[in-house]
Amino acid sequence: MKEDVHVVVPEGWLSRGEAYVSGDGTQMAVFGGIPGEAVRARVFGRQGRQVRARALGPADRPHPQRVQPTCDKWGPCGGCPWMHLSPRGQYDGHEALWREAGRTSGIDLAPGPLHRLPGNVTDVTVYWGSSDLGYPRVGVPAREGHGLVAIPGCEKVSPLVRSFMGAAATSLRNAEMRTEGVIDSLRAREIDGQLLVAVRTSRFAPAVAAWAPMLATTLVELRGVVMELPVEEDKAGIGWQKLYGLDHLEWSVAGMHWRVGTEEHLPRQLDAYVSLVQAAPRLLGVQPGDAVLDLGAHIGLRTAILARAAGWAYGVETDPRAYQRAVENVAHNRVAAEFSSFSWPEAIEDVTPRLAGRRPLVWIDTGRKELGGRVVDAVTALDPRRVALQGSNPHALARELAKWLQRGWIFTGMERWDVDPHTPFTEGVAVLASPNQSLPEKRGPRRKIAR
Repeated sequence: MKEDVHVVVPEGWLSRGEAYVSGDGTQMAVFGGIPGEAVRARVFGRQGRQVRARALGPADRPHPQRVQPTCDKWGPCGGCPWMHLSPRGQYDGHEALWREAGRTSGIDLAPGPLHRLPGNVTDVTVYWGSSDLGYPRVGVPAREGHGLVAIPGCEKVSPLVRSFMGAAATSLRNAEMRTEGVIDSLRAREIDGQLLVAVRTSRFAPAVAAWAPMLATTLVELRGVVMELPVEEDKAGIGWQKLYGLDHLEWSVAGMHWRVGTEEHLPRQLDAYVSLVQAAPRLLGVQPGDAVLDLGAHIGLRTAILARAAGWAYGVETDPRAYQRAVENVAHNRVAAEFSSFSWPEAIEDVTPRLAGRRPLVWIDTGRKELGGRVVDAVTALDPRRVALQGSNPHALARELAKWLQRGWIFTGMERWDVDPHTPFTEGVAVLASPNQSLPEKRGPRRKIAR
């Protein structure tokens, strides 16, 4: 059968890292393309109005920022969509994505510094299943077609995480674990040379419980294995069951000691994440005596750093497991921070009397979404002096920023952190100032018992 190959010139970047070509009511997403470079693109799938294609190579002169990917699994895996770009090319790609997001939202978005820290990815999710030829594999879903792609030599993950993938594959084969219906995914997290593994299953599986100690015999750095369960299978009501060792890792950061599990949503490049949270007091302009509100507190690390700078902070985290970690960790470190597990509007309503007259500084982790009007109204009703909006979706964050500018807030600057090498994914923090910068009448409140 003749291949469906076209010569195209991509116009810009998509947020997943493909270059796009606009058509008549359709769009072609070209993996391995570069805006402005003519390439031969082979179509391999369609999804709605989007045609999915892969660049086979330049049709004419190569783009000056094109390089040869250093990984032999770059094509089948697809987890590093920008590995064909030079470091300068990746930097320019980040700039173009954020500026285009601002343009489509009607604002002139100066994306500010991009912090790129050396270090490996220390968090990986892989699957136990079959390759496209039916062989047992621990790997990632193939970008094209079906089956899993093994990535034992992935250069951007840490050596320990690479060892985990090999040990998991060997031990699962030795345990004669079926490749269907038992394990949905395996997630490994490394912190300070320790490893914790979470096994996600669709039902309780005794075979997995028997396999966990086998994995431990080949990984001396393994501290624990937990099984994550769906709600209907979770008899204890906590979402997981410990299979081996500990259910957490010990993490020393910012002069504090933390316990971290696998359930917390942390960026894959922890050095970049630590740099971001340590920059939070500087970005918000925190001074001793300020009152600080942290929405989307996760395990409380950023809240604790803000509290240490201000003297007090109030974090809100709706995920019950992350909330419990936050309460446990700040109590252990004796930080003057409090937490609520209510919804954001309810938590703001609850803490409002304590923030009256204090003109708080507010950090909002929006994730990849925009805020609802109820949240924005509740935050602005607190009369904050400054607000930091953190987000990983350039278009969503730009749209959110535009809403605040329409309310009269002043955009004072932005910084970004590259949290996943060879990808377009960054964490951006946009800082806004109230037109009224008068000092608060009262200092931050004193700490109460965490709720």
